[in-house]
Amino acid sequence: MDDDDTRSADASTGRAPSPGGVAVSQVVLKTAVIAGGGALAVWEPAFTLGAYNVIFYYQMLTLWAVSTAVMLTALLMRERGPRHGWAYWTCLALPTVWLVIAAVVPRSHSWTGQALFLAGGVFSVVGTPLLAWVLLQLLLFGESELSARQRRTVIFVLVAIGGLAYMLGKLNHVFLTCGDFDISGNSVPSGCRPGHASPIG
Repeated sequence: MDDDDTRSADASTGRAPSPGGVAVSQVVLKTAVIAGGGALAVWEPAFTLGAYNVIFYYQMLTLWAVSTAVMLTALLMRERGPRHGWAYWTCLALPTVWLVIAAVVPRSHSWTGQALFLAGGVFSVVGTPLLAWVLLQLLLFGESELSARQRRTVIFVLVAIGGLAYMLGKLNHVFLTCGDFDISGNSVPSGCRPGHASPIG
């Protein structure tokens, strides 16, 4: 079978041709791209939560900016926007709700302050990959929905990456030094290993 026949067969089976002639399922590619995009979004807040026990403010504001942009775009172009229910709009509005609550609730060590911190962490670690999922779904694949198996796979991968990134943050002294954080412009976390920046710093 020549290359034209191979491409025709791949198109008819819904598979993408690979350089070696082995067909790669479009389903696998779609799931991998969404999982990879979500992992890029989730690792940093999970790592900083492990290393510093906080979520950096710019991570929350990035989440707010992206979610608000998606929400406003969908509202302004409603006739062409995705057809989602109230849960979709609620997820997009959550970062704005958190900002409003943060402006109203006094900063303290009371239960309200602790609850606000916990909510911010949940929004960052959970909401950021969720938004990345939505954006990649819309930009690359239109409104086609993931199957139940694809959703389970993506969720498992993101939870695994988030958990591993959190543990790497906790164990930063094993593979990073205080100099690595210092040269990157970040504050030095407590318990970091003294030393100059390594080649990866």
